[in-house]
Amino acid sequence: MTSPLNSGPEAHDLLLTGGTLLDPSQGIHDRRDVAFKDGVVSAVAERIDPASASSVVDVPGKLITPGLIDLHGHFYHGANGTAVHADEMCLSAGCTTGVDAGSAGFLNYPAMRDYVFPAHRTRLLSFLHIGAIGLAANRVLGGGLHDMRIIDVDQTADAIKQNPGFCYGVKVRMHINAVAAWNAHEAMRKAKDAAGQSGTRLMVHVSGTPIPLPDILEFMGPGDIVTHAFNGNPEGILDNQGKIRPQVKEAAERGVIMDVAHAGVHCDVDVVKSALGQEFFPDTISTDIHIAPPGRTVYLMNDLVSKFHAMGMSLSDAVAASTSKPASVLGMEDEIGSLAPGMSGDAAVYDLREGRFVWFDSAGHSVDGKLRLDTFMSVRAGAVAWREGQLMQMGNC
Repeated sequence: MTSPLNSGPEAHDLLLTGGTLLDPSQGIHDRRDVAFKDGVVSAVAERIDPASASSVVDVPGKLITPGLIDLHGHFYHGANGTAVHADEMCLSAGCTTGVDAGSAGFLNYPAMRDYVFPAHRTRLLSFLHIGAIGLAANRVLGGGLHDMRIIDVDQTADAIKQNPGFCYGVKVRMHINAVAAWNAHEAMRKAKDAAGQSGTRLMVHVSGTPIPLPDILEFMGPGDIVTHAFNGNPEGILDNQGKIRPQVKEAAERGVIMDVAHAGVHCDVDVVKSALGQEFFPDTISTDIHIAPPGRTVYLMNDLVSKFHAMGMSLSDAVAASTSKPASVLGMEDEIGSLAPGMSGDAAVYDLREGRFVWFDSAGHSVDGKLRLDTFMSVRAGAVAWREGQLMQMGNC
């Protein structure tokens, strides 16, 4: 129930009462009230006086988490054939921050920055593609690096340096349809150079790579991101005996991030289960959300948290991989990924549905689970942005 209170200047703009807060960054999994003021978290306590808030939402029996962070999606809506509208796909899942993974390059990012992203309530960040136009030609060419002249290291690095708070790194697709095997090592080198020059991080698509995975990992250091890490294609993280390859273990130990980027086709249930059985967990859970072709199932963030919980991750670990960990990867752990007082007022509220739920991958494998997080509400910058199937306000793009 929502209660507007108009008795005078209140300490809080919005108050969530009676819910269970799961905030791995603070080590909290218990009943808490959470309050927001001026766009940030203003208080977290076992009880907060409802009279202290302008608006109160009672959420007993529901789970409150920090707003989820999708480290890999495609949100350049209207600029290429597969990008989605972030408010529809993120806020409906309790996801308040989306990171675009290379939809644009140095030639065509300004419209993303100036027109597309500002038209959304979701916080949207980006990795620039090492190719000058990102994924704009993918539907007709299949990939962006068929002609290596499309790469300009200096201009890519300069664009990132000139856009702090918008650009967070460099994306390169190591896929057989995106880059020829004889050009792949050079593309990796140039992408790494652009990340180094810009002082940021490298994100590498590794599913369907035309070159050995260990060759890719040699380019990657602490904070760089292997995205689609749990794919079922050749040159994956498992050896022929189903064990984590030593080069993959070494990369993880030196701080290379293992990101899910599910996409239906880039996350194999059997690979995940084998990895989890060897105590090799994803660092970050992300969607690779896009407009999928027929026959491909692409899940939103709330479903992926539920799915990975069903595959063996604790709920706390799955939420951490969707909140505090991606915040740390982005260097934004002081702003997002937590509901500690003073942090950005981004939160998700879920109904915990019990029953039998089934999730699929594109290899025909399925996962059965008994718990699903259904989004009841998303709070963005201290205000209700999505509630019970309805966007409160959506930008036009």
